[in-house]
Amino acid sequence: MTLVSALGALLAGCGGDQAPAAAPATAKPASVTAPVKEAQLTTVTLTPEAEKRLAVVTAPVERRTVARTRTLGGEIVTPSGQSLVITAPVAGTLQAPPAVPIAGSEVSRGQMLFRLVPIQPSERDAAVDAQQAAATAAARRDALALKVQRAERLVTDGAGSRRALEEAQAELAVAEADLKAARDRIALATRSGTSQGDVVLESPETGIVQDIHVREGQAVAAGARLLDLVRLAMVWVRVPVYAGEATGIDSSAPAQVLLLGEAADAEGALARPIPAPPSANATTAGVDLYYAMANPNQRFRPGERVAVRLARRETEMGLVVPKAALLHDAYGGTWVYVVREPRVYSRQRVVVSDVSGPLAVLSQGPVEGLRVVTDGAAELFGVEFGSGK
Repeated sequence: MTLVSALGALLAGCGGDQAPAAAPATAKPASVTAPVKEAQLTTVTLTPEAEKRLAVVTAPVERRTVARTRTLGGEIVTPSGQSLVITAPVAGTLQAPPAVPIAGSEVSRGQMLFRLVPIQPSERDAAVDAQQAAATAAARRDALALKVQRAERLVTDGAGSRRALEEAQAELAVAEADLKAARDRIALATRSGTSQGDVVLESPETGIVQDIHVREGQAVAAGARLLDLVRLAMVWVRVPVYAGEATGIDSSAPAQVLLLGEAADAEGALARPIPAPPSANATTAGVDLYYAMANPNQRFRPGERVAVRLARRETEMGLVVPKAALLHDAYGGTWVYVVREPRVYSRQRVVVSDVSGPLAVLSQGPVEGLRVVTDGAAELFGVEFGSGK
């Protein structure tokens, strides 16, 4: 019995060492059906008639030596001498014209800005003062004219000197100049004021009202600042450059100014270098370069941040394609259409690292020697996504 019991216990122990049942596999949180790699994107095949109708033009992918550029942040600033300050010529009370200027509005040359009613019209009437000066000058001129006539008669009779005649003639010439100046002041006062002594303030230049410091009905002192005008037909771009790489920038070459968010291959607005007052920032170890550019329709505003593409002095060897071959999707991706076979085109992603004139420098893209579509690329993009035929 003892041997049988031992064998039973041994068999029971071996049965206890059996492996437990495998746990059921957990389901994946997501699954992708028929994934497509970028290398296997849709291929567009055109018929000979369709290719002719689209006028497809291709260009080779080349490796060239191109001029390098550097894109840095810049700031739009108001050019020196383009800000105007309108001040009150005399103390008085302001009256607004029918069209009250507001900050940000554009005013034209000669447009009425304010009407100023002097506080003491009887003492400050410029027209009256000018008329009084003109009358005084006229009386003095008449008296000197008689003096000259007498001096001429004395010289003719031999009783006077030639020197006295010349001095009288010189005094008459000065008096006539004083009379002319007084009459000019009358004309100026008539244009700038009314018969009651009101002074009309007009805009000396066409510009944008940048700030207004007064309001209608306010009494102002002589020389008080009324409003600021700024001319924005031309603006400057200030570009801070790290001092360590400033010597590598070709400061004599024009720059391209782009709005923030524009594509890397965008053309941008052309800006020319100018000799502006030197400035630098010791905290950032930067020096400032200045460029001037036209600003039609006030596209750029003072204080606006922009991207500035600067030309560098050195060149590099890079893979290039015409900028006309680049396409941009809704997510900011950049693509080209590569010619695989005659009339067979496939879309391939590229990464633009630089722009050199009409060429885009690629850090990622098709290999050298392949051809990409320039004219007709947008039409192929539409055919692929169903918006073209």
